[in-house]
Amino acid sequence: MPNHPDSLLPVFNANPQGRDFLAITELLDIESGDKPGGDHKKTLARLLTLLGPGAKTHTRKIRFHVFQDLAKVSAKLRLYPLAMRCYYNAWRKDITLPTDSALYRELPTIASIPVLPDSIVAGFHDGKEAAFYAMLLEVKQPTPGKRKAYRHINQVGHTFITLLKYNTDGSIVSQTFGFYPRKTWILSATPFDPTAPSLIKDDSHHEWDEAAGKLITARQFSSMLDVLQSYAHRHYNLNHRNCTDFGLEVAQAGGIKVWDAKGSWPLGYGNNPGSAGQSMLEGKVADTTLFRSDSLMVIDNARSLW
Repeated sequence: MPNHPDSLLPVFNANPQGRDFLAITELLDIESGDKPGGDHKKTLARLLTLLGPGAKTHTRKIRFHVFQDLAKVSAKLRLYPLAMRCYYNAWRKDITLPTDSALYRELPTIASIPVLPDSIVAGFHDGKEAAFYAMLLEVKQPTPGKRKAYRHINQVGHTFITLLKYNTDGSIVSQTFGFYPRKTWILSATPFDPTAPSLIKDDSHHEWDEAAGKLITARQFSSMLDVLQSYAHRHYNLNHRNCTDFGLEVAQAGGIKVWDAKGSWPLGYGNNPGSAGQSMLEGKVADTTLFRSDSLMVIDNARSLW
């Protein structure tokens, strides 16, 4: 994968009256206007207009920025299939978008529900040829922007994974999931009783603060599913086998590594969403396939698109 084009500003300053002047002006305005808690649907709509009639005349640099921005704002809206399709398009000359209206429908925030790992795997075995695969590592910190393992008594954040298979016929399979304790009594999976039976939940509706996404190979995709299935028979442990341990292990099988994800809490120590999310904000995340960070799409929900 080539290095991504640099900032639009040199082009803007060097050619203020060129044919791409209006597109660059609009794009810079969109990027500066995407604020935390803002109207991401409006941002999405404005970006889509830049891929309307005349888009084929835009420079590769402009198309790259438009698709990167579309990928990021789509992820913020939890439109994961659309997000990673746009990320895929950013590195190519293709400027088409999926037309299925369901891909543009924002998911509401609802409670995650249990799902069998085998059913997740079976969903990808649809008998269709894959065009490419993608993944996202998502982290919800207890306190956004803080390396804190917990907030109040029971707000500990969450780390989870999205896997996507894009088929050659245009169909998409998307699964978002995370590792949870199955509490057997009030103190299960707490510092006082850290071990509990486990379960996997569908996290497609779960909110997040930081995310890192990348395109993956078929082998990496298969390895990630193997890690998922291995956790089906493991007990949850707050100190060394929690949601962040799961998320980081699955992500590393797909080529994303996060450093310095450990922290402490009363009577315990280990990987946690607060530290993992903060490390992503600090740039302590990389694509281990290419040994670079610029091949990742890293998103901070508390910041603008760029």
